Order: sequence, then structure tokens, then C-alpha cells
Amino acid sequence: MVVLNETKEAERLISEGEVGNKPTSTLFLLSRYYRQKVNLNKQDTICKLNDFMGKHYKNYNAALWEDVIENTVNKAHKYPLREIECIEIFQSELDTISRVNTTKYRKLLFVMLCFAKLYNTLSETNNGWINTDIKEIYKISRVHVKHRNDKFLYLNDLEQLGLISFSNKNDNLNLKVNFVNKTGETALKITDFRELGYEYLNFVGEGKFERCKLCGKLFKKNSNNMNYCNECQKEITKEKTRIRVKKYRENNM
Repeated sequence: MVVLNETKEAERLISEGEVGNKPTSTLFLLSRYYRQKVNLNKQDTICKLNDFMGKHYKNYNAALWEDVIENTVNKAHKYPLREIECIEIFQSELDTISRVNTTKYRKLLFVMLCFAKLYNTLSETNNGWINTDIKEIYKISRVHVKHRNDKFLYLNDLEQLGLISFSNKNDNLNLKVNFVNKTGETALKITDFRELGYEYLNFVGEGKFERCKLCGKLFKKNSNNMNYCNECQKEITKEKTRIRVKKYRENNM
């Protein structure tokens, strides 16, 4: 998952006690936060991470995680925390995308544009290149294909339009977005990369979307009473079930 402001994300994880689906990634982010922002030494950072996992990770065994935590702390100073408030999308860029007739192509172009501008922000010499995995681009775009080769056929179509370029090196799958502008009228500010395909459709008014009241992710709204994304709704349902079972056991002891 792409996080624009890693400092804020680390503070959120600590506040909410969220380990997430990838504990090693969470530990690495928190180790960087404690070392770079809180200025803790190595041993104090290790203690903080162990304390966090002990409180929020089920059946945590510090001995089994000792090497992982030490490795993350050792690398923490090498990777500065990313602190980007938003990615600005210009109206001229959106106009270029809108001239493409197919919705799936427009979503792909929007997602690639967002990544290109992110990498441009991280490096002044990037010049529109993205090294994000093609599979990930399609996933975030919410573009589904029947056959694996279709992914490359779609990209070839966009190359023929002159909107993207491939690397000249055969073993390099990086892509370059050719319509990134350095200045312009800001039409949209992207702060969340989790559902960029939906972000585009929501902006242009194609479909009904809502932001999850729990995690803030944009989701497709199929009924008026939907307030949460599927993942958060499942967790809410599980928690309600747990409470009901607990009450039933207490009342029948």
C-alpha cells in the first residue's frame, strides 16, 4: 500500500493499535518513526516495538520476532519518512485523459498519472517514470481482464496513442507517462492511493461512492445505508458477534 504521509500513518497505527495484514511492514514504519521523529536510540526503539506487538498482536512471542525487529531497527535510519500531503492533478492532465473513449483506459491512465507524479515528487529527475508493478496498477485501477495478455495489449494501445512509453531495455518493465505537466490549474488533490480507480470515477461522476466512516477508503455504494467498506464491515460484524457470544455466555453461566 502506498502511504503519502508516513509520519501521520505511523501516528495513526500507534493511536489505534493497528498491526495490519503485514506486521513486518508496520514494524518497519514504526521503527523509522521512533528513530527519526521521536529520536529514540536502538534499544528504546526495540522496546517500543515489542510493547506495541505485545499489546496488539495475538499470541505475540518476542523471541520469535527478535531478529525481525532488530533488522528493521538497524535499517530505520536509511529510509527517510515520506511526508507528502497530497498529489495535485491538473485540469489539463484530466482533459488529456477525458479524450480517451474507453473507461478502463481512462482509469489506467489516471492511476499511472498519480504514480508518475508521486515519483516525480520523490525525485526531481524522475520525469514521469513509474516502476510500480503492472499487476498492482490494474488492481488499484479496478480494471479487470479476462486474459493475462490483455494487460499488455491495453498498455500497447495507450502507447500507440502516445500517452505512455515503455523502456528501451527488454528486461525493464517501467513505464513513462507522457502527459505529466509541471504546472497548471489544480483540479483534484489525491491523498489516498488505495482506490485510485474509484477516485477517478467519483471525480467525474461515474457511479456512486462513499468514504468508509472507519478507515476513510473510497468504496462503491450499492445501497443508501452503506457506511463502511467491505473489510471494515466484516470486522464490525465479527466484533458484534463476539459481543453477543460473550453476553450469552455470561447470562448462561
